[in-house]
Amino acid sequence: MLPAPVADEPSKLDNETTALNPDHREQLDLSTPHPVPGPDAPLYHNLLAPNQWPSTQYLPEFRPVYEDYMRRMSHISTLFTSLIAEAIGLPSDAFNKFFDADQQHKLKIVKYPEVDVPDLPANASEMDRKKWEIKRQGVGPHKDSMLTSYLLQASNQLGLQAQNAKGEWIDCKPIDGTLVVAIGQGMEALTDGVCASTTHRVLSPRKGEGERFSIPFFSGVSYDARFESMDVPEDVLRLRDAARKARRDDVEFTFSKTGRWSRLGEATLMNRIKSHPDVGERWYPDQLRQIRAQQAEVAS
Repeated sequence: MLPAPVADEPSKLDNETTALNPDHREQLDLSTPHPVPGPDAPLYHNLLAPNQWPSTQYLPEFRPVYEDYMRRMSHISTLFTSLIAEAIGLPSDAFNKFFDADQQHKLKIVKYPEVDVPDLPANASEMDRKKWEIKRQGVGPHKDSMLTSYLLQASNQLGLQAQNAKGEWIDCKPIDGTLVVAIGQGMEALTDGVCASTTHRVLSPRKGEGERFSIPFFSGVSYDARFESMDVPEDVLRLRDAARKARRDDVEFTFSKTGRWSRLGEATLMNRIKSHPDVGERWYPDQLRQIRAQQAEVAS
C-alpha cells in the first residue's frame, strides 16, 4: 500500500511541531490539486494530492473563493520571482526551469487561539523569556521550504515576527492591503545563499486580544529539481559573503546541496514529516527515525 500523502489535510490544535514544541494553532492545508501518485513514483511525490474541502452544504462559497485566490497568487508569485532574478543579475525567466508545467503551490488558513499567559517581568532571565515564548508559541521559529511565501494577515493583532541579521525578533505589524513576503530555503539553495531564507515565528494572542487569523500562500518549485546553484554574478556573491559575516540565525538551513538530500522534494518531505510526527509514525517510520537521530546529534 502506498503511504498516505502528507500535503493537504486539516490540522487540529497543538498537532503540529516546530522547533521541538507544539504549535498552538489549527489550520487547513490546501494546494494546487494533483491526483494521488502511483506506486512507482518517488516517495516525495506524496506531497502531491487532491484537497480536502469543507462541505459545500455548510460553506458553498469556500472552495471557489480559495481556488480563485490560489490562481491569483500563483501569478503574483511568479512575477515576484522574476523580479528577484533581475535584482540579483539574472534573466527574468531564470527560475522557470525549476517549475513544473502544473506547478503545485500551497496555502494555509490558520487560526491562532488566545493563550492565558502572564506578563513577562522586565528582569526575566533568558531562560524564563524562552519558556514564556514557548507558552505563546503559535508557530515556532522556522524557515519556509520553497521559493517565496506571501502572508495575508487577516486580523489586526501583532504576533508575526521575523528575525533580522542581528538575531533580533522584529514585529511585522499588520498593514491593510499588504502581504508579508518571506524567502524560503529553496530560494536560498538555488541562489547559492544570495537570497537568505527568512527565519520567522508567530506568538499567539494573549487573553483578551482576540483570535488571530492568517492566510499564507507558499510559491512552489518542482519537487524533482536538484540542488544546483544558478550562475549568480560575482559582484552579487561578494555582497552575500559580506552579509554572512555579520548574520545571526536561530534556525538551521537544511536545504544545502552538499547536505542530506539530492532533490528539493526529498528535503521538503522530511521537513513535513518533522512538523507532523504523528503522520510520520504511521506512514513514514523510517524517515521519522532518521529525523530524530539527526535531532539527537544536533542536541548532543
